[in-house]
Amino acid sequence: MADDENIGQALRPAPGGFAMIDVTAEIDQLKSKLGASGGDREAKSLVKDYGLNVMLMALRRGARLHEHRTRGPLTVQVMSGRVNFAAAGVPHEITPGTMFALDREIVHSVEALEDSVLLLTTAIG
Repeated sequence: MADDENIGQALRPAPGGFAMIDVTAEIDQLKSKLGASGGDREAKSLVKDYGLNVMLMALRRGARLHEHRTRGPLTVQVMSGRVNFAAAGVPHEITPGTMFALDREIVHSVEALEDSVLLLTTAIG
C-alpha cells in the first residue's frame, strides 16, 4: 500500500491525489491469508472510492461464486490461475493476460478451475 496508515484497508485517494499499490505484495498477503484460513476464498478491496471498487480475490480450485449481478459494469482480470466465467449463461475460460468486461446487471458466475487470483474492477454508477 502507499503508506502505513492505509495497511489493511482500501485506499480512498484524497481529492486531486493519487495512490500507488504494490499489487504483487497484496497478492502474496492474500494467498497467505487464504492458506491460513482453510476457506475457499479471500478478497480485499484495494481501492474503494466514489463510483469505483478495485478488489483482489484469491480462490482455491473448485471455489464458486454463484450467479449474481452487479449494479455497475465490471472487468475481471486473471492475475494467476484459470477460471470459468459464465456471463448470461455462456461460459468463458479466462487465463492470465486476459481481461473480461461485462455490462451492468448481467447475470454471471465464477468457478476456479485451479488456484487463482482475480483483479475485479467495478464502476458503481
